[in-house]
Amino acid sequence: MSLQTDNKLKKLSELLPEGVVAPSSWLSKQGYSPQLVYKYVQNGWLMKIGHGAFSKPESRVEWKGAVLALQRLSNLPFYVGGITALNLQGYAHYLPMGNKKQLYIYGNDTHPAWIKYIQLSETIRFYKKPYFGESGLKKIPSGIRDWELIISSPERAIMEVLYLVEKEGITFQYVSELFEGLSTLRPSLVSELLKICDSIKVKRLFLFLSRHYNHPWNEYLEIEGIDLGKGKLQIVKDGVFDKNFLITVPKEFNHG
Repeated sequence: MSLQTDNKLKKLSELLPEGVVAPSSWLSKQGYSPQLVYKYVQNGWLMKIGHGAFSKPESRVEWKGAVLALQRLSNLPFYVGGITALNLQGYAHYLPMGNKKQLYIYGNDTHPAWIKYIQLSETIRFYKKPYFGESGLKKIPSGIRDWELIISSPERAIMEVLYLVEKEGITFQYVSELFEGLSTLRPSLVSELLKICDSIKVKRLFLFLSRHYNHPWNEYLEIEGIDLGKGKLQIVKDGVFDKNFLITVPKEFNHG
């Protein structure tokens, strides 16, 4: 091994943490040509993951390493949202949803092809709706060096979950239990997100549940100007109709 090769490998080891995916585009920006990367793979210094991505050999890639590759190394606008974001912030870990481990990732871009080749214990689900731009995003420690994950705040995450009510195994009852634990939401951010949101379903459900549980923040919401649309929405089958928000809800949520 030449001194130059040794130095390049040492630099790569410093740049790339254990368990994090290295996209080929990122390797190229760091000065590692496709030919050099191929050599590293041939010599067992890098391991190929599908097409266009690599990792350190004998380094198990967990979901955080895949997400950091999207966010930090590929600089793609994907973020952890929905139930996963609530779980990371302590709001959903005590409410298991079946036996499936799912990772909820949001973003309007097309995700890179290499993501489907990573063997994770979680099933990655990508969603484009509802879309709020950068409002309501936050950073938390990833546990990998000092790198941070971009995730949805609880205010944004619960709206992402509401979009999936009665879809993909997410029931009204499950979401209502999540909502019951959200006693410390920020009314200013909630109001901002409701005004941005383009899903009538999400807005009506959120306001219905906020009225139902009447958390302290509810009275400070600024709902004037929020478009709730027209016409009835059937959220659940065989439910009761709520005339205030024009949605069908489970009978036990009937307010009269």
